[in-house]
This record gives sequence, C-alpha cells and structure tokens, in this order.
Amino acid sequence: MKKLLIISNDKLHFNSNFIFSDYNDTINIIEGLSKKNYLNFISRKNITKGIYQAKVTLKSKLSLSEIKSIELKNQKICMISITPFNYLIFLIIIFFHNKVNGFVILRSDGFREYETKYGVIGKKFYGILFKKILKYLKPIVVTDKLSNLTNFNYYKIHPSEITEIWKKKLKKTKIDKARLIYIGRIKKEKGIFSLLKLVRDFSIDFKLSIVGQNKNKFLGTKNIKFYDETSSVKKIINYYDMNNIFILPSYTEGSPKVIYESLSRLRPVIVFKEISHVKKKLKGVFICSRDAKDLQRTIEYILKNYKKIQSEIKKNKILSRKKFQRDLIKIIK
Repeated sequence: MKKLLIISNDKLHFNSNFIFSDYNDTINIIEGLSKKNYLNFISRKNITKGIYQAKVTLKSKLSLSEIKSIELKNQKICMISITPFNYLIFLIIIFFHNKVNGFVILRSDGFREYETKYGVIGKKFYGILFKKILKYLKPIVVTDKLSNLTNFNYYKIHPSEITEIWKKKLKKTKIDKARLIYIGRIKKEKGIFSLLKLVRDFSIDFKLSIVGQNKNKFLGTKNIKFYDETSSVKKIINYYDMNNIFILPSYTEGSPKVIYESLSRLRPVIVFKEISHVKKKLKGVFICSRDAKDLQRTIEYILKNYKKIQSEIKKNKILSRKKFQRDLIKIIK
C-alpha cells in the first residue's frame, strides 16, 4: 500500500479508527484516498470531534518536528486547498526536502474568495501562495473556470455527496408560496448576508430557511428561520423536502455539492451571475442578478412552472459520491 501525505488547514480529530471534521467535503476526500493509501496527516488539531466522520485505520498524525525526517522519495503530497497554514507547512517541507511530488486540490476560486473577504490585497496575497505551490504540486480542480489556471496542466474532478438514499422516497412540496432554503456556511463570501438583504425587499409571501454553523446565533424573523448544521443525511434531505427552491447566493464557488443534493430531491436551484458556471448543463438551475426584483421574478417563474421544471430535472445525470472518490483515486495513484 502506498503512502500519501495529507496537508489540511481544516481541524481534524483523530482516534484509533476514525477521523472527524466539521467539513463534509474534507471527510469525503479523506475517505476516498484512504481506500488505496496509508495516510499521513499534517493538519490543524481539533480538540472536540467534528460532526462528520470517516473510518480510516491506516493513518498517522505527524507533528512539525517530524517534517525533517519524513520519507518523501516514494510518498506523494496531497494538499487540500491553498491556505496560509498549508503554505507555511509546505515551505517547511521544501526547506528540508529537495524534491517533492504531489497534488493540490482546489475546491474553490481562492483569488475571488480572498478578494471578497479582504479586497485587492487579499487577492494579491493569495496569488503569492498560488504561484509558489503550483510550481511543485499539480492542481486538481473542481471547475476549469478558476482564475489563473491557463498556464497550468490540471486534473478535473466533480465532487458529490450523493448516495442511494438521496434517490429514495421523493416527496411532493407545497408551492402556495416561496419556501426557500440555503444550506452552507454563514460567511460573507457565501453571500448569505447579501441574500438576507434581498429577501427583505420582496413583495411576495415567502419563507427562508437557513441551515449552517450558527455560531453568532442570528435571530430570525417571522419568515426567516435559522437551523443548526447537521451531519444527518436524513435531516438534510428533510430540509430540502420541506422547501421548494434552493438558493445558493455565493460570490465564488467551484463545484458546489448542494446543487446535486437539491436536484436529487427535485428542487430547483437559483444562483447569481457571479457563479453562473456552476449551472453546467444541469436542468433546473436558474441564474439571476443579485437584485431583489430579478430574484423575485425568477422565484415567481419557477413556482408558476414547477411541475414542468421538475420533469426536466429528472433528465439530469447526477454524479455520485462513489464516482467522485473513484475518479480522485485514479488521479492520485
């Protein structure tokens, strides 16, 4: 069995048989890679268990002091995203080791994400990290629409969390009014604060459900409700089933798994123009301007043509979690 060195900025919790994280996509990647590799980890430490888990028995957690003695001759690196933490770890590695080989998985457009959070300085800062790391590691991307990829050869994958349970017991939904849902992180770059402003200008009856890490304990209103993040697939499916339209208000995205989830439950999706590339060839995904009137018009159109749109959604080919993991293993071999 080959060895693989995982570098992750995400906080991971280890025990003898499992790895835990607050990020399901990270766990998805780890689970897939563990099927063919012994995994060595350099990551941020999580004292408490995350809500997602993967069974990984062949693994070890490395300390910074062990970097100098790591055997990298026959061991590839797999970096999960470019972050300041991952960059510093990588600088230490290349200081002690002349030759490194491996990959970096780019799950989103870091240039746009850092610009959204920190402005032009943030974009330039990410560019420094990006250029340095891609001199050594081959990029694995979730979309070819990422910034500054034209000068690099890259591999492309399609992340998915879809298993058989997502296709079972499909439920009808009420379309008497807009029942909107967002599932994801509550952060500026995810556009959730922008969405909250937009819906308050609606002239239609609506309900908005927001499911995510609610650390700030936002107080909802009569028609805006917040729900805590959950790792229960059954609960997540129930959130989709209770609503009729999923909205992804992000300013930047790679290949968001929530689109596959929503379409698997026959729920149409609305995204804004900044991430229009996520539509791909998928039916049931609608693009509109980040404007209250345009968003409301799009919602009204969907509700008016709901059954027809659902019929179109059924024609989609929804990729599975198993296929994503198989494709990732083929690349990192």
